[in-house]
Amino acid sequence: MNSDLEELGHLFATLMEERGYDIKDHTPVMNGLGAYFILDLEGTYPALDKEVEEAINIAYDMAMTTINKTKLH
Repeated sequence: MNSDLEELGHLFATLMEERGYDIKDHTPVMNGLGAYFILDLEGTYPALDKEVEEAINIAYDMAMTTINKTKLH
């Protein structure tokens, strides 16, 4: 079962494609994040807010790991 963020991403990509935009190269989570911020959905669905926060924290942790590896070499 997909998360709400992934489902939002699928829906957003489908609707954008209907309007002539091709964003299928991005993951459903990235498309979901884009939709969340473009459509200003913060606060409308608490479970989605939590998923967005988790996704952003994971991306931050991954970026910091890469930065720290680079600093050490």
